[in-house]
Amino acid sequence: MEKKQANRPILLIVIAVVFIIFLFMFLSQSEKGESNSSNEEQLAKLLSEIQSVGQVQVYFHYDQQSEKQFLSVSQQQKLSGVIIVAQGANSTDVKTMLKETVGHVLQIPSHRIQVVPMQIKGENK
Repeated sequence: MEKKQANRPILLIVIAVVFIIFLFMFLSQSEKGESNSSNEEQLAKLLSEIQSVGQVQVYFHYDQQSEKQFLSVSQQQKLSGVIIVAQGANSTDVKTMLKETVGHVLQIPSHRIQVVPMQIKGENK
């Protein structure tokens, strides 16, 4: 009976450590998501300043890769594609300019960048 009570503080410490590790992992993942979103917003704002482009929305697609290290597995995100929705994307010149600009800035090939026209509100589908 005394052994069970003696092991209780150790068990509580182990549970607390595991909880703290999971909490840390969760918080680090949510911070990555916030920074990705702000990167998308920054790029959209920059692209919308280009002549004839108009309003822009940007979405980044990531491939997740797991790396096994000693006693842990880390998740790394690799940018694999971009979708750009722009008002001026009806023009092939604007599409080409957006693909080239984003490809150079993000250092990804143009076939990984999709540019589509934005639907104007009030316009029929």
